[in-house]
Amino acid sequence: MSGDKTTERARVLRSIPILAGLVGAVLLAGGVVLALYSQFVAAPIPVPFNGPYAEASDFPFRLVRGTLIFASAAALVGGVVLVLGRRGDERAVSVGAGGVLAILFVLGFGLLFAVTADVPSTYRRLTGDYIVTPRVPSAIAALVLVVLGAVLMFVFVAKPTGQVPRRSALAMAVVVGVVPVLGAAGVTASVGNDSVSIDHVTAAARPEAPAPAALGSEKYRLQLPVDPDFTNRIVVTRTGFVVSTPEGLSQYDGATGAERWHFRRGDARSDKVRNRHAETTYLRAEDVVLTNWRNIGWIAFDANTGEKLWTGEDFARDSRSVADGHMLVTVSERGQVTRYDARSGREMWTIPGESGQCTTSHRRVVAAMTAIYRAASCGEGEAATVVVTAFDPKSGELRDQRSFPTPRLEPIYGVSIRVFDSGFVWVQGQRAEVNTDILLPPDQPLAAALVDSNRTNSKVHATDRTAALVSAHDPDWQPMPGRGWPERWEVLSAAGAVSTELEMSTLTSSEQMVDAATLLADQAVTLAWDDGFALRTWDRSTGRESRVVPVTIEQSRSLRFATTSGSLVLIVTDHQDRDIEIIGFG
Repeated sequence: MSGDKTTERARVLRSIPILAGLVGAVLLAGGVVLALYSQFVAAPIPVPFNGPYAEASDFPFRLVRGTLIFASAAALVGGVVLVLGRRGDERAVSVGAGGVLAILFVLGFGLLFAVTADVPSTYRRLTGDYIVTPRVPSAIAALVLVVLGAVLMFVFVAKPTGQVPRRSALAMAVVVGVVPVLGAAGVTASVGNDSVSIDHVTAAARPEAPAPAALGSEKYRLQLPVDPDFTNRIVVTRTGFVVSTPEGLSQYDGATGAERWHFRRGDARSDKVRNRHAETTYLRAEDVVLTNWRNIGWIAFDANTGEKLWTGEDFARDSRSVADGHMLVTVSERGQVTRYDARSGREMWTIPGESGQCTTSHRRVVAAMTAIYRAASCGEGEAATVVVTAFDPKSGELRDQRSFPTPRLEPIYGVSIRVFDSGFVWVQGQRAEVNTDILLPPDQPLAAALVDSNRTNSKVHATDRTAALVSAHDPDWQPMPGRGWPERWEVLSAAGAVSTELEMSTLTSSEQMVDAATLLADQAVTLAWDDGFALRTWDRSTGRESRVVPVTIEQSRSLRFATTSGSLVLIVTDHQDRDIEIIGFG
């Protein structure tokens, strides 16, 4: 009995090199699979091509390349020894000796590569500044598995003539090799899981309710929970409003003020990943909120539900910038326009910039609901003109073009353009005396533009699809020292330029100094201070004052109106958007 045990023990000991080689082969195979996963499947760390770590952006690829070369060499040596080194003759002995030298060389190469790749510090540098993804952890795990596999292959190569193990022992060796491979895959998935830093809550889709036709009572008043150490941005959507902070987005229902969805990152304070909230844009035509994140790139969300639509790491990182308006359009400094599908990030078309005879920039292109407009200044002195070009948003084809005379136009900053939520576009040519205002009604050719050069210091405050609320200085009005506020207010109709002047002659000078204004279907609404803030409504058809509604607001605040689903909202902030109050009216 004792002899049988001794014989069995000796058999097991003689089979150890083969079992070790089998475990090593499994580790090699697992390392190769992880390397291929890292290169072709895993999401990359979004290192910008022009960032401070641009040279480290190919770090995972260099690891994968070295790992595959190392694994191929080790497998080749092991295969040759397996085929030729187990025959037991003199040639097999020389093959085994050569295999030992070869595998030692391969191991030396692998260890040297691991050291020179500076894996620990490069990994810490990347993950310390960028979000984690499985690409780098899986590449590192692949290298570790291949090195361990090569070490075990060395045991086999050093003594390839051992006794063949039993099938049960071979199966156990495979299991022993698979366990660390699965463990490495699990660690890779855990370390590269960025979702643990994200708090993302979506909402069910909700139809857009019409905005009130006239000012109603106050429905809600929200003091939004924002960090006072950071500035913020508010964009108004069809169904509510989105507050963009360095930590992420929160969308609130326009009718009730209740939060509907949010997307926030818990690591924003680390400065590794932060929402560039000043670049948050709402694209009304496609109902998309577009955000830009430090060390991540652009992320697009469905504005109604909060669903994440797409991510583009290098989208618009060159000289192009995202144009204002209702569709996703980027513009170069020379006015080259590129249109994208906002819900997929797919490029649709590109048109060249202006000719050398005219001057434009990325700030002179806007995207309305039904057209993309580009304004350019052409000529000098008395021959100066503003040329407005309209492009078809689906194809990029030239739809319309018109030249507007603007004598003595300011040469550098003489042209500005703005698009309103309604689709109205306001182009202003700044001249030496009186500015030229060009109003482009929605869904109308450029021939229907409203052009006016008679108003002093004119400004368009609000629009709907049929009219614009415009203010200007009255030539006979003497402004108070240091307060050059406009006095004359008009509702300018898009049809035939018919205007209705708001009757402000009976108001005090303080009441005429309007802080915010908007247009509803039946009324114009203004907000002014006179021993307290008050909302005043004006009948759009007659210009007569309808009612006065006192409202409690702190002084020295930034004030603006917006219409959204079911409400007129008044957005009250300090001048750095650190303290935000939203007041909703029915």
